[in-house]
Amino acid sequence: MQAYRTYMRELSSLLETVTDSQGERIETAATWMADTIAGGGIVHLFGSGHSHMIAEEVFHRAGSLMPLNPMLDVNLTFLGSLNATTLERTSGYGAAIVASHDIRPGEVVFVVSNSGVNPVPIEVALEARERGARTIAITSDQHYRDAPSRHASGKRLADVADLTIDTCIEAGDALVDIPGTSLRSGGASSAVGIAIINAIVAQTAATLADRGIAPPLIPTMNLPGGDEAMETLVAAYGARLPLLKRA
Repeated sequence: MQAYRTYMRELSSLLETVTDSQGERIETAATWMADTIAGGGIVHLFGSGHSHMIAEEVFHRAGSLMPLNPMLDVNLTFLGSLNATTLERTSGYGAAIVASHDIRPGEVVFVVSNSGVNPVPIEVALEARERGARTIAITSDQHYRDAPSRHASGKRLADVADLTIDTCIEAGDALVDIPGTSLRSGGASSAVGIAIINAIVAQTAATLADRGIAPPLIPTMNLPGGDEAMETLVAAYGARLPLLKRA
């Protein structure tokens, strides 16, 4: 069995499903992002566990937009000093994360969680809405609809966000059946989430351009003029991007 070919085909099919079924929601997310950026605001992104990679993916990289703030917490990854799985299930921690960031009314906050059932991402969405932000969930809504929420409200991430983009990933995440076993391999949530967020960024840039606004796109700094262009973007947005000091 050429499992890698099966994985690539299944992933390609899944991305087509997302494109066809979630296209209007992706366009709405891009419109909200363009509204925020056109108004001088910042877009914030949160994910825990493997989902932190979706928030990190579009920060400070060529082809992305500069005013994007990943709300990263090392202890919600596997690089911290605490058990990330336990922490994601701990009530109150999401509120502390939001309190640590400068989220303003009208800005956009993305919350990424494949299952959408743990307290921390749900709290991040709820607290961001309390601050007047528009919240966008990236989650497997349909396939985890019957999974019980661990949040005190009994609600899932898709229930509390203003807009939900469904990754269409089946429960269990993996795409490839392994012959001779009842097991599957080939996780998809990170790959699909990264594709979705990059698609939204690209659509946001196009939407800004359609409005006659030059999108604050990050250049490659490995070609002549890149460092100078980046310096201009840092001067414009750096005060509200805490991670820039490490970039």
